[in-house]
Amino acid sequence: MDSPPHLQARMALCRPEHLVLDLFVQSLRESIAQRMGQNLARAAGAPPIPSVPARGAPSHRPAREYLELLHEGASSVERALGEDYSKAVEQLSFTAAGHVFSAPVGAMVMAITGEDPHRGLSMSAGLAGATSTFGEREYERVSDTTARLRFKDEFFGPAWCSGLVRSGLLQTNPERRFRVELESGEPPFKDFSLLIHW
Repeated sequence: MDSPPHLQARMALCRPEHLVLDLFVQSLRESIAQRMGQNLARAAGAPPIPSVPARGAPSHRPAREYLELLHEGASSVERALGEDYSKAVEQLSFTAAGHVFSAPVGAMVMAITGEDPHRGLSMSAGLAGATSTFGEREYERVSDTTARLRFKDEFFGPAWCSGLVRSGLLQTNPERRFRVELESGEPPFKDFSLLIHW
């Protein structure tokens, strides 16, 4: 679903105006530290996580910076733990999303979406647009237990999006089993669609 050349190709497409909320960068650093320990976080160039969140308007970071950190983290997980690169990306995203959804803004979104997976997935496009300055996302209800998400100009790729989606759905439905599959897309997977089943 993803590979170092695919992620690096998407990274090369990033421009200075392509930004993501700093909360995502901080959450990824926490995810890497949790998965590999603090040594990897330092090796990946991640400064210590502030104990007190900054006040004021949310700050943004370059999407390229996020992807560089994601690549370093996934490569280290792949080398150290023998995980497939794509699976490592998905696991880091899954864990990082848990940090995002437990933050005040994430908890508010979870409270609004409730336990209905379709409601949560239908809100994902708006949430993505509020947290990044790139990409287009579209939700489609396929059946009572299946949904489709389409992504266009999405630099994070399908493995990352799969981890984020599963993590978000499990926040409000921990007893359910969700399966996310890549339905369509061509390398480097900037444009693709995912099917979510439960």
